[in-house]
Amino acid sequence: MFYNNDSEGTSNIVVTNRGVFVNKLNKFFYGFLGVENKKLDGITLYTLEQKMIDKKFPENLIEELLVEFNKIINERGERGFQKCLVNLNYQVPEPYKSELNAEKMYGYYRKWIENEVVKLENETKLSWEEQTEDIEDLNIKARKTQLVLRHRISNVVLELLD
Repeated sequence: MFYNNDSEGTSNIVVTNRGVFVNKLNKFFYGFLGVENKKLDGITLYTLEQKMIDKKFPENLIEELLVEFNKIINERGERGFQKCLVNLNYQVPEPYKSELNAEKMYGYYRKWIENEVVKLENETKLSWEEQTEDIEDLNIKARKTQLVLRHRISNVVLELLD
């Protein structure tokens, strides 16, 4: 669902298939704003690692993420990996979409995740429950983990594109 202003300035609520809307949003961000044309060369395992260190990701989490990112590079190649990360657009990377994997990760990094949830609530002025309405069918631990991962990894990638 999104809001659309018609030619008379009236706001209308448009209900749409989330996938279609996300694709249109991606085309806008990456086409109109020129993100698609930016150099992807700045997105490497090394630069991701350095940015995650700067952002105070837990050391073991950084290592775990880099292993998963390396798997993507092996499957899709360097450019495919870079495009994959650029197109995350605040979605969870594939290995962490699993509720079980996200819940396990919460067990390992609970303190960091809870601290990041509080930061995100302050940054967005929305409760974590509101921020995870799209994944409300998952358990609380998985929801919090996925919330933090999708925001923090996307922020890292966006900063590397600047």
